[in-house]
Amino acid sequence: MKIIVALEELIKENETVIKSIKKQLGRHESGESKLSYMGLASAETNLEKAQEQLSRNKERLKEYLALDMEELVEKEKVRDAIERKNYLNYQKIRINRDITKKNDEKLEAMLILDELKEDFLIEDEELFEIASKSIDLGLTLHIDLQKKIIEVKNEFESALKNIEGENISDLGMLNFRCVLTIVHLHVLRTNIQENIEEDKLPPFRGFPKFEDWWIKELWSNHQAYYGLYKWKQIISKLCITHDQKRAWDIVFSNWISIKKIITDKATLGYEYNYIFDQLIRKHSELEEELATSSLKSMSELTKTIIAKENFSLVPKEHTIITDFVKFKRNKLNYKDVKKLNTKGK
Repeated sequence: MKIIVALEELIKENETVIKSIKKQLGRHESGESKLSYMGLASAETNLEKAQEQLSRNKERLKEYLALDMEELVEKEKVRDAIERKNYLNYQKIRINRDITKKNDEKLEAMLILDELKEDFLIEDEELFEIASKSIDLGLTLHIDLQKKIIEVKNEFESALKNIEGENISDLGMLNFRCVLTIVHLHVLRTNIQENIEEDKLPPFRGFPKFEDWWIKELWSNHQAYYGLYKWKQIISKLCITHDQKRAWDIVFSNWISIKKIITDKATLGYEYNYIFDQLIRKHSELEEELATSSLKSMSELTKTIIAKENFSLVPKEHTIITDFVKFKRNKLNYKDVKKLNTKGK
């Protein structure tokens, strides 16, 4: 559960802070690194505060892990039942009205309350502290993604069962890659649309359609490669944030590698390819161009654009010795080969 994960993470952070402060004070006492009077007082205060937070978080975690309904009943007999009930009944109202907290923190706090056992008491400030840690760890996002992955996985596996005769439906890891790619594209599209709406930009009209011949003729026809390049570039321009652009690069790489593997299977891959495309269309509204007129138009447009391009231009970031090559040379203790002097030969 999120509350357990968040509390455990807070405890780790408390312990790290305490260890760091004690190390700092130890260096001061040994004379290795003297602190000013203000610095010393601040360090001691921070140590005391961190120890209190650690103790509180450990006690809260211990209480929650050990909690069961019988213990809860016994505790309720000791506590003021009316005060406790009122505190719990109006907790969501207090959280919603708290003007010092951001909306995402309020929402996360309410989600955590919904997840807790009935009548489990947790102070508002502690709840917000846990909610903040849950946001940092992306726990809600992870749960939503897990649900989406399970949904798509079930749909994909169910569709594959309907394939008859010779096929490539039993591909193990490729099946899972297909599911993840569908989910990642769904998340990217949703994120782009939300950002556009938040920034009040022109309405999002969806992804442009891709063309099958780009994939079929990839590596054998430069026009196919260029068509894919321009299509990828158009979608990249729809991405507003750096994270979105980086995510699209990853999604595109996975998508094109899957499509190429399936396409190279020829007729054996038709049913599998169809299912993959249909699920992407359902969850991300990305689809293939089927109209002959549009296919011809794009083919001619690609030829026209290529004729106008200057392929002698090199991107500013171009380098023949990449960072990975440098890393690999270092790992292998590689000594660069000097150019041989062939004069006179």
